[in-house]
Parts: sequence; structure tokens; C-alpha cells
Amino acid sequence: MPTQQTPVQMHDRQADELIADFAALPAHTSGERARVVRRLLALPTAQTTLAWLSKDPARRGLVFDIAHVDVEDQLEGAWVCVAEGWMLLIRPSWQERAQFCSDLAWFACQHGSSVLKQVTVGQALSTLGAPEVLRTRRCLYATALRYDFRCRALEAFFTAHPSPPDELDPFSRALHAFALLGQSNTAGLELIDPILRDARHDAKVAHTLLHGVWLGDGLPDQPRLLLDLLAGPAFGARPDPLALFRKTQALRRLGRFEETLHAIDDAFESLPADVDPAVHSDLVRERVLVTVARDLATGCSGDARDALVSRPHG
Repeated sequence: MPTQQTPVQMHDRQADELIADFAALPAHTSGERARVVRRLLALPTAQTTLAWLSKDPARRGLVFDIAHVDVEDQLEGAWVCVAEGWMLLIRPSWQERAQFCSDLAWFACQHGSSVLKQVTVGQALSTLGAPEVLRTRRCLYATALRYDFRCRALEAFFTAHPSPPDELDPFSRALHAFALLGQSNTAGLELIDPILRDARHDAKVAHTLLHGVWLGDGLPDQPRLLLDLLAGPAFGARPDPLALFRKTQALRRLGRFEETLHAIDDAFESLPADVDPAVHSDLVRERVLVTVARDLATGCSGDARDALVSRPHG
């Protein structure tokens, strides 16, 4: 009687070699990575092998990388269905789903293939299908609304959601809070601390809340709210470039120009080599605004200066 084999023993050596080839490729070699993934997924043992590898904590991240490349390679087709299939295979935690969906939704938006072109609100709210498929679809849809600044539509989505917001995972609750904060609805402020606590200051959750406060320019004392969030554990001792960009805008509105310029310089220094050029352009534009505001402020005094630095810029 033959010995029962594990999935790892069953998969062929070619799958091993292709996975190793993929792991060795730098992230910026997108074309080559996509070609390797296509060859890997054409193997009959690919799904079994990747499902098995996803259970290994040391290699789980690699499976997510392969999934990302596969979905990004199919943006001209029904890529949302592809993403749902990957999440059904991997069985992510809410944190992993948040990372996967938010990054994909942004990438698709930047390349003209928004989730909103493929998924209707009715499909996003449907209760028919595997739970993980539904969670993934809703996460992608809600995140796409966030990136499009469609706060009223996002609030309506959560109002119609099959589950109330307080029963959802922390990232979904952060998206709901974003919808309120982005409309300068102070009810969103009461949600921030409980969400951060339950999320254990997860970076994607913190960025979503920060984004909402940044958009809500009618919130009371908005610049200081931004700085309070940025001082939290999620952003650490050295925030990422996007967090630093939000910080520069808050400091500028408070008239703290030298601190603003220092934060911009920190952001420039921390930009990765493959950064979206738009991020660099935003920082350059912000630096120009700060230097102009500083020069104008130094030529003013008293009430004129107070009026200048308190104006909502940008």
C-alpha cells in the first residue's frame, strides 16, 4: 500500500523552481515577475502547492506577493473575481485582507480599472456566496469608494450593509469612520479611539482614519487632530512618506513653517526608489506652498499674520 503523501511531496519540482525564481526577483521587475507567475499557475499542481505554502508563516507573504502579481496582471479582465479566488485560497486574517485589498484597489484605480467599474453596490451588498468572497468584494468596493472620496456613497453603503458597523472587523469600521470624517461629521471622531484600540494600531486602519480627518477640513481643530493621530503607535518613530505629507499640511495650517519644512525633508529622504511620481510632486508643491506662506507671514504682524496662518490651505 503506497504511503500517503503531503501536498508538498505531491507538487512537482518545477513549481518549486518557479516559486524560488519569483522570490529572487526584485519587486520592480514587474514584467518578469508576471511571466514567472503565469508559468507557475499553468501547472496542474499550482493551486495545491500555493494553498499548502500559505499555511507556512515563513512563506505566507510570498503567496500574497504571487497573488498580487497575478491580479495586477489581469486588470483588463474580471480581476475582482480573481482577487476573490485568491482570498478564498489563502483564507486571510482581517489585517491581511485589508492590506491586500487596499493595495490592489489603489493600483487598479491608478491604472484605470477601478473596482467600481466591475462591482455594483448591489453586488457588493449581496449575501449570496462564500463568506470570504463576500468579505473581499465588500472590502475592495468600500476601499474604492474611499479612494474616490465618495464619502456619502460610502456612508450609504454601510447603512445598507447586512451587518451593523460595530460588528465588522476594524478595517471595515475604519472605512465607515472615514465616510463620516470625510464629511466633517463629528460623529466620526468618537469612533477613532475604539477602532485604533481594537485594531492594535494597525497601519492600514490608522492611515484610513488619518485620511478621513485630513479630508474633513470642517472638523474642529483639524490640524491638531491630524498631529495627534500621527503621534500614535501606528506611525512609529519614523512615519512613512504619506503620513509625513499629512503632517506637513497640518503644521502649515498651524503656521509652524520651519517644522513643516523639516517634515517635508524627512519625507523626501524616506521615499522608496519605486515611489509613485505623484507623491514626489505633491511634496514639491507642498514645499512651495510652505515657503510662500512663511515669507508672507514674516512680512505680516498681529491680526494679519493670525488670519494668514489659520486659513485652510489645500
